[in-house]
Amino acid sequence: MIYFWLFVAGFAASVFGSMVGLGGGFIIVPILRLFLNLPPAVAAGTSLALVITNSGSGALTYLLQRRVHLRTGWLVGAGAIPGSVLGAIAVTHASPRVFDWLFAALLIGVSADIFLNRAKRKPDSTSTANVNVLLGMPWPGSLIVGFVVGFISSLFGVGGGVILVPSLLYFSDLPAHAISATSHFGILLTSPLGFLTHVVQHDIRWVYAIPLAIGGLLGGPLGARLSLRMQSQRLLLLVAAALTIAALALIFRHIAR
Repeated sequence: MIYFWLFVAGFAASVFGSMVGLGGGFIIVPILRLFLNLPPAVAAGTSLALVITNSGSGALTYLLQRRVHLRTGWLVGAGAIPGSVLGAIAVTHASPRVFDWLFAALLIGVSADIFLNRAKRKPDSTSTANVNVLLGMPWPGSLIVGFVVGFISSLFGVGGGVILVPSLLYFSDLPAHAISATSHFGILLTSPLGFLTHVVQHDIRWVYAIPLAIGGLLGGPLGARLSLRMQSQRLLLLVAAALTIAALALIFRHIAR
């Protein structure tokens, strides 16, 4: 039964994650920590199985819709190579308390960003412009952001969209409808190396990773398509609320002891 619910969680996380360009790991990692009590490195590595299938299926849909800014995506992927390896190594040295507090701080920061910039994140389904004629993010910034994205992705198992989406909002000229698409493409390029590093370190709980990955494979394309139909900001507020609740739960589990 637990495998069925992991599949459902992976599917739901992928749909919501694809719609806002964050990937599904930001929802799955708290589940793995709070309900299955996996060690930080194992939770991060197992979550990346979902992130890869989610970002892969979602990115393919976005590529077919021609919403991906390819230059920025490739530069982010290049910058992420060293960061992905370092993040996977660093999490093996993090205590559960430190991991949960840092992850909770990250979730709260992302929630605040979603709440404050929800209007900017809303895709414009009427736009047909070719995004690749735009500059995107300047190459030095893309490489630096890529390194940070790779490190955060492997450290927390969240894919890095929590860093990449705000960076594209603040430091690129990409329209909202291209940001979630480019974020998914960037995550697809950054997450496999971190996942492989976790595999080498034996951080993957495969019996949990497989149903999560299947859910991510099915949920990614659906979320990418639904993103064009998002008519209100209620979904973004729901995601922000869910992240805040997860962050508070991670903090409370240590305060209550």
